[in-house]
Amino acid sequence: MIRDARAIGPVVKVRTLAGDEAWLVTRYAELKQLLVDDRLGASHKDPAHRARYLDNPLFDMGILSDDPAVAAEIHGRMRSALTPHFSAKRMMALRPRIAETTNRLLDGIIAKGSSAELHGELSLPVSFLVLCDLLGLPDPDKFMMMLSTAGDVVDSEKAEGGRLVLFDHLLELVGYKHANPGDDLISALCAAGIDDDFITKLIAITSFSYLVTPKNLSAGIALFAEHPDQRALVVKDPSLLPGAVEEVVRMSKTSESCQPRYAHADIDIAGVTIKAGELVLCDHYAAGFDDRVFDAPERFDVTRSPNPHIAFSYGSWYCIGAPLARMEMQEVYAALFTRLPDYRLAVPIDRIPMINDLQLGGGIAAVPVEW
Repeated sequence: MIRDARAIGPVVKVRTLAGDEAWLVTRYAELKQLLVDDRLGASHKDPAHRARYLDNPLFDMGILSDDPAVAAEIHGRMRSALTPHFSAKRMMALRPRIAETTNRLLDGIIAKGSSAELHGELSLPVSFLVLCDLLGLPDPDKFMMMLSTAGDVVDSEKAEGGRLVLFDHLLELVGYKHANPGDDLISALCAAGIDDDFITKLIAITSFSYLVTPKNLSAGIALFAEHPDQRALVVKDPSLLPGAVEEVVRMSKTSESCQPRYAHADIDIAGVTIKAGELVLCDHYAAGFDDRVFDAPERFDVTRSPNPHIAFSYGSWYCIGAPLARMEMQEVYAALFTRLPDYRLAVPIDRIPMINDLQLGGGIAAVPVEW
């Protein structure tokens, strides 16, 4: 489908899963151009009648205004508040904890036998434990259940109720951090004098966005199993690991690969006019397979250089959590290759369970392996 869309044109009209029309952008150059165009944003002046990507309440957490100028200001405040706490230096302090957590989980996995499902037994728990450490959340299991309920895209009433419970829980936690500050992100945001309601929404959005990381982790586990020659290269030369992670991210299809945005004014691009108010789907995953930029893009190549993918988005939309995601993936793969050097997929890669039509659940669902 990606090739078909690019063959038609860089920017093509499609119909979303919610039944509305949108412009799909799949080519690298055009997508980069739009991502730095201030006429494109996350808000819509008439939210009740905007075109929808999915019927998902998580697209409107009440943090962005329907006024594009106000929404841009709020988006800037969000990034300014969060960016210092996701710096590469700050993330490095988490590296020992990630390594310890990964090896502890692998101890349990190896002790149980010669097979495992590494998405549920490794990728998800590592990611949630790291997230809860970063935020200062005391109960990872409870928080994961809350996110899952709030992200239900099948039962909208359940999702709405779950979202209210989640926000109430986070608001209560913010109050606790005011009185009992720790060395964590929520405490730092409280100390910065940011409004409690705003902190709550920031943490919710950060948490949902972070759900991409375990999917990327699992995609890499599967890719390295399917391409043992590439895994062998990394094992032989660990300096290749950072580049290998970039290649995994480029090739990983996740729920957030296609970001919905709205035109705030008419935009002429690639021979078409995107009208003000129209929905634009920015497909970062498809852009990573643009053969105008990437040689043999279907090939998994840990030595690919340069690798200018925009899977973490671009410009003011660039993912704040990218340094943490990269470090987490490096630590998990390094430990996995050391502890289970001969692991292999228990099913053909085309039978790896995937969920492709849900915003939060989209992406890889399980990675059954043997060793």
